[in-house]
Amino acid sequence: MLVRFRTALRTVAEYAFHLVAPYHCCICRQPVEARTVLERYVCRPCWENLPLAPPPERLYNELLCTFPGDELALSGLGALFALAEGSPPMELIYAVKYRGAFPLGRALGQALGAVLPQLVPHQLDAVIPVPIHPARRRERGYNQAEAIAAGVAESCALPLLRDALCRRVATPSQTQLTAEQRRRNVLGAFAAGREAPVVRARTVLLVDDVVTTGSTLNSCALALLSLGARRVFAIALVKAS
Repeated sequence: MLVRFRTALRTVAEYAFHLVAPYHCCICRQPVEARTVLERYVCRPCWENLPLAPPPERLYNELLCTFPGDELALSGLGALFALAEGSPPMELIYAVKYRGAFPLGRALGQALGAVLPQLVPHQLDAVIPVPIHPARRRERGYNQAEAIAAGVAESCALPLLRDALCRRVATPSQTQLTAEQRRRNVLGAFAAGREAPVVRARTVLLVDDVVTTGSTLNSCALALLSLGARRVFAIALVKAS
């Protein structure tokens, strides 16, 4: 309840600020005319020039090369944008992740949901955000993956299972880790949440903000399969190199 109150308070404060100050594109820093939530944060020229991620087939083939033997639990992976350090999509991620832009996360999720049939051409039963540890959630006020997942679920008219999984281990940042270190870092980090029984015999979609090696998403998928999920697909807003 306290976390949701803080998120709402942050949104109201942001709205009040922009009553007296114009919106600016978080990429080019130019003022924008905000007709939609998305346009409060990114202008149309910058949005249209964002680099697109490789096709899902290529991303999944990379996973097959990354995870040896039968360790790969995901049935498919898609992403909307490609990311290199300092590139324009990173500014969107920073805004959602560290600047409290929950409405932007939801709007980006809606954009992601609009192309979901191309990224995951399969029948899906529910959307599940990658959880963050409670301590990190208290620090940020919300889970950025949940904001994006809410937009995806809304766009695709799918149930959103916020509490299917929980993060029981506060893992260190994976930014500087190798692929093997990332796999070990998140091994066993996720467990059943309050809504876990709902995933049984369902094909579910995991949603995260950024995917690099796929270790976090795959660890979540392993947990969901152990809970009885039929298949687990995943999408992310951005694919990092």
